Amino acid sequence: MSDLPDPDEAPRLREYLELLPTSTADAAAAMGVQPTTVEGYRNRLEKHHDIGLEYDQSENVWACPDVDVATDDEADDDREDLTEREAYIYRSLPSSVSALAEDLGVDERVVRAHLDVIKAKGWSLDGDDAGNYHGPDQDHLRSSEHKQTRTRKANKWWQARHDELVHDFAQLEWPTASLNAYAGNEDWVTHLTDLHAGDRIRRDDGEVVYETDMIPAVIDHITERSLSLADKHGSFYDAGHLLWGGDFITNEGIYEGQFEHLDAWLDEQHDILVAPLLRQIKAFAERFPTLQVVCQVGNHGQHRASGTSRQANADLILYKHIRNAVAAIREYSDDDTLENVQFLIGEAKAYRNFEMRGGDVLGHLRHGQDRRPQAETSARQNEWRGTLMDHDFDIAYMGHHHISGRIPWDGPPVFCTGSPKPAGEFVERLGGRPTRRYQDVATAHGVSDQGLTSAFPIDTRDFEP
Repeated sequence: MSDLPDPDEAPRLREYLELLPTSTADAAAAMGVQPTTVEGYRNRLEKHHDIGLEYDQSENVWACPDVDVATDDEADDDREDLTEREAYIYRSLPSSVSALAEDLGVDERVVRAHLDVIKAKGWSLDGDDAGNYHGPDQDHLRSSEHKQTRTRKANKWWQARHDELVHDFAQLEWPTASLNAYAGNEDWVTHLTDLHAGDRIRRDDGEVVYETDMIPAVIDHITERSLSLADKHGSFYDAGHLLWGGDFITNEGIYEGQFEHLDAWLDEQHDILVAPLLRQIKAFAERFPTLQVVCQVGNHGQHRASGTSRQANADLILYKHIRNAVAAIREYSDDDTLENVQFLIGEAKAYRNFEMRGGDVLGHLRHGQDRRPQAETSARQNEWRGTLMDHDFDIAYMGHHHISGRIPWDGPPVFCTGSPKPAGEFVERLGGRPTRRYQDVATAHGVSDQGLTSAFPIDTRDFEP
């Protein structure tokens, strides 16, 4: 019969058991020991405590399927689980707010808010006269430092990733293609924005209605619906235009309370978007003779740590990653895969102008945080008239406000495209809570040499996450 090691006499063995299932390398990283030490823990558990451990070769993890390592205290524990960031902060105690803020690269107010949430979840927090916080319940917190290592290095990841992409791309050829236009044909445009990878939205009853894992299906839905609408429109097309409007990636500290809603850290937010966006590019490149991908950064991905480049924007890093991938596929592919794709990436400016119909139609893409989605007053109309005078656009696109439709004014069409992220408190403060049964998630339209032909909102009908 198995004999669980006493937590007081063999705390490291209990700590290892609580990590299972896990790999040897992850356990070693979480416990701060060498892999050979972890192997020693397994031998002691099997020989001295008669605990059978099983190895899953396909998953490369060890497990303890027949033993429940939870203690009576843990079974009765009414503390709520901490997020990865909260757990990291709690494990970093004792520490001061200023030291934690510097370590994480965030404002001290964000750290205090995290500490308030940790306390509200039932975890003990003590303070001393020197301004340090202590965590008496640390022994009850299961280790997950093998995941939290990325959190601790999040700020360095931004700049390092950007610099790496710039270096890699210097060895590649910029993806370009010819945007030809023939009389009587059209271009097809798809605008998507404000994906907010990293956010989690719950209903009042606690049901999760939007989270990071859903976003690949959202992008695939937009891709399929846009191409279906292009077929329904029934025109002959010379080019497709994908307009990526920013805030694809969420960053903490943009608005009060956002830290409570994040469910994936920066690298995870980034990684989960790459494959579906590449699938979108591939599908559009196969459908249209030429594809132009126009990218504008948003405001949620702007990095705020000191000493980093203003170019270290999460959206920008994502766009450059995908651009590099396309360039590499073109360079090393044996056929003409993605040879008809070109990229335009906006960086420091709040907008990106681009050509359609071989240059006869000018598009103007901006994220939209510096514009209102209405022209209800003379001041707002003058704002858009000023934009028109500065850029002489034929069609403009914006997001940010999480509402959809065309701005009613006497100028060229200005599309405001909604977000697949359901409305929350932040969206309410922007004045953008949708009331329709189906939520608009993208905009698609045709454009001829004379301008806009027809427009289609892409919504969540028939969408299955």
